[in-house]
Amino acid sequence: MVSGEHPTRGSVEGQLTRAALRILAVARLVVALVGGLLGVMSAPAGHELRTAVIVITVSVWSLLYARWLWQGPPPGLAWADVAVLGATGLLQPWTVPPESVGNGQGWVITLVSVAVVFHQWHTKPVPGLASSLMATAAFLVGAWWTTPEMWVGAAAIGAFTPVQAILSRVLVTLLVQAARAADAQEARAEAARREAAVAEAVRADERAHVAMLHDTAATTLLMVGLGEVGSHQQWVREQARRDLAALAGETEVAEGDALPALLEVINASRVRVDLTAPDALPVSPEIATAVRGALREALNNVARHSGETTATVTVADGSVVIADRGTGFRPENVSDRRRGVANSIVERLAAAGGRAVITSAPGEGTTVRLEWDRG
Repeated sequence: MVSGEHPTRGSVEGQLTRAALRILAVARLVVALVGGLLGVMSAPAGHELRTAVIVITVSVWSLLYARWLWQGPPPGLAWADVAVLGATGLLQPWTVPPESVGNGQGWVITLVSVAVVFHQWHTKPVPGLASSLMATAAFLVGAWWTTPEMWVGAAAIGAFTPVQAILSRVLVTLLVQAARAADAQEARAEAARREAAVAEAVRADERAHVAMLHDTAATTLLMVGLGEVGSHQQWVREQARRDLAALAGETEVAEGDALPALLEVINASRVRVDLTAPDALPVSPEIATAVRGALREALNNVARHSGETTATVTVADGSVVIADRGTGFRPENVSDRRRGVANSIVERLAAAGGRAVITSAPGEGTTVRLEWDRG
């Protein structure tokens, strides 16, 4: 609660507040205990018992004060402390020798100086300055009662106490401003990260939609338009139904075995597939859906571009490999405008946490390896 505000706990300002108050709590307690001990040892003659009682009272209060600072100061803590400091200052005739008051070596002025500096860390500016003036005034009155003839020296020392408080307030203000600037910068960075994440999610959704459209209706219509298949063929009608179901989002692979979904793609393919597969392929729905789409695109590419009517598909735990012995191609020469392999295979696997490796060369066929981490 630096400067009387309530910063967010996880913020830089919040961390600064907690660290500062805990340091001040320990420092205040040490000053009170050590100063009080020295006060008892140098108590005015005839006032040893009174000095001990006052020191014990101040020490107990300082312990409570330090505890509250450590936990987070409650409202009014500074005013309660001013009351204790004021009483301690007024009682100097019983607790501080006259010569110590006059030359500023008494334990009371040390306690007051430290306290008014610390008040600036858990009060607002006006109350913080007021508390320092009130504690200083009580000290000066007590000093006058203790040694009027040496009061000028005590006044010169006491007058510097509000200056210490003001300097402390300046330091607090600068630190708080720096902490808030850091928090503002972090907030802007977090907002930018959120915007980037949203934009990436939108782009990923668009890529997935484009890949799905490419794999289904666009490819089917292109093959019909190019005369690669006849419009009367039963395959076209069945593929059109599958395309509509896919675009309607009705074909997501459920949790469990992905092999039936892959077999469905293989059975719907226009090429004959030599399949090697285990009895089951347990993978996550995300991987299963991505592998199914990539397998469909790879088999479509075999049918359209390889010049072959047969492909091999090898399914294993952690991979699916599609290979043909067709014409092949140079992957590095594929135009950026042709997004089938990039969107429908490589990026689709990457979005699901897998990876796709395309190996091909002219006259040597093509191998598409779909991989994912085995769970």
